[in-house]
Amino acid sequence: MTEVESGQKRDAPVNSPEKPTNRRGKKKNKWRKQKEYLDEKNRPKKKQRVETGVRGNWEPIVKSNEQFEKYYKALQLFPEEEWDSFMSHMRVDLPATFRVVNSRGDSIALNNIMKEQYFSKLKGVLIEGEPCPLPENLPWYHGGLAWQIDMSRPMLRHSEELFSLHQFLVSEVERGSIARQEAVSMIPPLVLDVKPHHTVLDMCAAPGSKTLQLLEALHAEGPHPSGLVIANDGDNKRCYMLVTQTKRFNSLAFMITNEDATRFPNVKVFNNAGKFVSLKYDRILCDVPCTGDGTLRKNYAIWKKWCQAQAIGIHKLQRRILLRAMDMLAEGGRIVYSTCSLNPIENEATVLSALRDRPQFRLVPSEGFLPELKRRPGLTTWKVMHNSGTWYEKFDDVEDPKHRKSVAPTMFPTDSEKYNLERCMRVYPHDQNTGGFFICVIERKKTESENTESSNQEGVENNAGNVKEEENKSDTAFSDNLHKNTNVLVDKMTWKDYHGFREDPYIFQDPDAECFKTLKEWYKISEDFPFKNIFARSKNPESQKQRNLSIACSRLRDIIQQNENKIKIINCGLRLFSFTKEVFSKCPYRLLQEGAHFTAKYMGAKIFEVSLEDMIKVLGPDTGVPKHTLHPDLFEKVKDLPTGIVVFYLPASGIIPTMYTCVYSTENGVKAYITEDEKNHFRLILGQEPLMTKRELKKLEAMENHRKKKIETAARIALENAQKENQEDKADAEKTDEAEPNDQNEEIEKDLSAEEINSDS
Repeated sequence: MTEVESGQKRDAPVNSPEKPTNRRGKKKNKWRKQKEYLDEKNRPKKKQRVETGVRGNWEPIVKSNEQFEKYYKALQLFPEEEWDSFMSHMRVDLPATFRVVNSRGDSIALNNIMKEQYFSKLKGVLIEGEPCPLPENLPWYHGGLAWQIDMSRPMLRHSEELFSLHQFLVSEVERGSIARQEAVSMIPPLVLDVKPHHTVLDMCAAPGSKTLQLLEALHAEGPHPSGLVIANDGDNKRCYMLVTQTKRFNSLAFMITNEDATRFPNVKVFNNAGKFVSLKYDRILCDVPCTGDGTLRKNYAIWKKWCQAQAIGIHKLQRRILLRAMDMLAEGGRIVYSTCSLNPIENEATVLSALRDRPQFRLVPSEGFLPELKRRPGLTTWKVMHNSGTWYEKFDDVEDPKHRKSVAPTMFPTDSEKYNLERCMRVYPHDQNTGGFFICVIERKKTESENTESSNQEGVENNAGNVKEEENKSDTAFSDNLHKNTNVLVDKMTWKDYHGFREDPYIFQDPDAECFKTLKEWYKISEDFPFKNIFARSKNPESQKQRNLSIACSRLRDIIQQNENKIKIINCGLRLFSFTKEVFSKCPYRLLQEGAHFTAKYMGAKIFEVSLEDMIKVLGPDTGVPKHTLHPDLFEKVKDLPTGIVVFYLPASGIIPTMYTCVYSTENGVKAYITEDEKNHFRLILGQEPLMTKRELKKLEAMENHRKKKIETAARIALENAQKENQEDKADAEKTDEAEPNDQNEEIEKDLSAEEINSDS
């Protein structure tokens, strides 16, 4: 190396063209090229922006697919004379369906209000000159709580005649009392038969309508079940949709995870014998990803892109999810496998191949499930069509090596007569005006063993006395947590597995924490309150000002503490308190409405029983209620209250349950500290008219603007037509004017020619 004097720069080394300078230089050159491409001269032209309110040149939706019709005609899913009815239903929009959530305690009262105040007003209403269809009960849904109206959701949304009904549904959906859900989507949770002591896993849960049904069944006997529900989805963004859908339920026994369903981690727990084992589930719902051709009535894009290659490509994924579910199921447990597809490659073939690999499982007969639901038995024979159009009846017929890469032996009905595939359920659109769906119930056979004890009520492993035998059985599929189908560890989460947003850890608070002392003094919370189950999500565990304090059931707390580094948890538990400024109240944490029904049972102060009249006053407009206008007994209790959140509750009466409301108390008045939708729900239950919300005012304003634009557009079109007619009339008049002189000239010429003839003669 040459010497360099002080104060001089060293010359850069000259590298050969074969050797790049460094990685940083590569990135710079790459960015320089990209920057040149994005220069103004080379920048690609942007698409012209469409003006607001003006539609582009949309191509009409063609509800037809030649390959779809050819494929399903050849499969002969039903008699040939039903084909026209099947296709005509597939080309008509899906009816709007919704159901009343059945674990709030006021579901019967809300269902009666909906029938009397909203459905009864639809009689005699005309929509575009035709009578409005009336909502009908789904006969197979228990309790008469599910409804169907033969009208598409966009039509229900934009019809002025149905404005009040639509706004009622929107408000109750936001509150969590009503769920919008496709009719056939309600079937899998019903046949899963969840009980309050079951440990339930929903492997592909988003967007969460079926998960909400599982929570309803879990809480059927009360707000504190001994079981729990774990909802999982592999898509990180869809997990947050799941949070939005299920947070309205307010359950302590619910957790959302973000894991690949094909290699869902083994959740470790202590069994009754004190041994650290993998959690086994009593109920597992496998509503797996599919091609979705049963949803053609609402997903119009499938008409254009449907092809058989999609079913062949997704078959292996569905099979892996089902096998993983089988490996996690407890003895005597139940799996429901379902798809919104009609393709036997995704349905019967997947189930059949899994039953061949797991002989300890069997299909449960479907005759006893939902007797009023019209369904068809599962297929026992079918053919496999390659995307090229070649049909195969068995795998040995596949001679083309390219076709063998995609077509698998598990797709064919080999030995199907041994596994009772007719016990599966197929729902077709033309049977009860629904979408298409496939459902089957798979049960793990019980084995006779000594010293067995049920873990359903404790929520841990079945057969605690026979743990070694159970572990030996699971080793065939999971040897030291090694997945048989994917050959990857499923019990340890690494940075590669941690995709999406990185969630804050769960910090379970010390029962003697300073914040709890303040809460105990302010609300006089009893010592029976489970402070050890309170947690916060924060990167700083020592902070005394956690944003939110939530609570989880004891089983969920143990699962989180023992598995937080093995599984990605998105959300769990129930929010009780939220941190606030000291100016707002002397207590640094305010009580939240979503947890008021739980906390109120442990409060000795700041909670007051009110009369029906006072509750209606508090639920009035947002202007607040002066304290002196309340009942004298209540006024004496609240007149000297410091500023802060208190709880008013109305005792249960008849079909109306106890009603808890968070109230903001000041020196002079009280005001309900709840959402507009919550307030309107309580008013409806108490027999009062709902108040106009900000959302409804915006909707009315938008409808009025749309009506004005419609009138203006009609007037403009009429004016343009009138101008065109005037122009056409002028053009016709000019043509006639030009034609008349020509006729006169012809007559003159005729007269002149006649005169010439006479003169010659």
